[in-house]
Amino acid sequence: MNLLTKYIFKNHTRLIFMTLGIGVSLFILIDLIEKADIFMGSKKPLIYAFEYYALKLPFIVSQILPSVFLLASVIFLALMIGAREGIALQAGGISMFTITKILVYVGIFWAIFQFILAQLIMPIAEEKAYHLWRYDVRERIMVEQKIENLWFVDNGYIVQVGEITESGKGSNLTAYRVSADTKEIEEIIRAKQVTVKKRLWTLEDVIIYNPNEFESSTKEEFILPISQSIRFYFISTKEEKPQNLSFFVLNEAIEKLKSSGSNIENLLTIWHSKITYSVMMIVFSVLAVAIISYKENIYLAVIMATVTAFVSYVLNTIGISIGQSGKIPPIFAAWCPCFLLLIIGYLRIYMSFSKR
Repeated sequence: MNLLTKYIFKNHTRLIFMTLGIGVSLFILIDLIEKADIFMGSKKPLIYAFEYYALKLPFIVSQILPSVFLLASVIFLALMIGAREGIALQAGGISMFTITKILVYVGIFWAIFQFILAQLIMPIAEEKAYHLWRYDVRERIMVEQKIENLWFVDNGYIVQVGEITESGKGSNLTAYRVSADTKEIEEIIRAKQVTVKKRLWTLEDVIIYNPNEFESSTKEEFILPISQSIRFYFISTKEEKPQNLSFFVLNEAIEKLKSSGSNIENLLTIWHSKITYSVMMIVFSVLAVAIISYKENIYLAVIMATVTAFVSYVLNTIGISIGQSGKIPPIFAAWCPCFLLLIIGYLRIYMSFSKR
């Protein structure tokens, strides 16, 4: 990492944290105004409110980080030009294309950070925040969700479960192992109790039938050789939208639905949009330079950055809606706004600085 890259990364990161602090504070303040009566009415200690917003922090940061990155980039470049640093760099043979390249590297760093935060940390924190708000603060009665008469196919088995809870406790399971050509049943497994932990299906009080030999055997415990996850079946019972699922959970759901021949355009569009939401920060690094090339005034540049962030949000929303409807391919619907804004930003930079 050369001296210029270190300088840009250090000062840009400082602005990121300052802008992010303001954005997070405003977000929490607005949300707290809405929830203050509920917190006070619950008569819970103040630590509950602190814990709730600490758990909401990954969600808040991951949502506003792209816009914060654009604003911080524009402010950084405007301050750099205002201090005549841009002229000094160009006098030293360093063009704005070099500055743009370094900002793209910085954008890649923050895009990876946002993706990890949104897809790995946020889902865990959001689940705990939901539990704290619903059951500790609002004191709702916790009722474990359960599904009756669940059917699925996995690893050559047709499985039917009489009842299964969200914690993985089930009863009255019947599994049919079919032949490779799916024309006959080779084995029937019945179990009174079943426990599912991390895709491991443990059966208790098991009877195994062999229809071809007219034989049966009993076992106290048996591991069913399947790897089915039960969490997908409880998504609808939690009123959870696909947009709230992590990238990896969505990917798993898409693979399961694809193998069953289900329509996956909706989920596939959302899956791609989770990548493009992070990639948009790389696009914003180019757009920041394009904005400064048009208006070096910091106040006008900030207004233009805010408008640009809003326009990108609108384009993403429109693209996702069209992709979910199946009118255009999901990959095109999710990625088109990124490429469109990237091309516009690059063309603006080229027109502004190529002849200097």
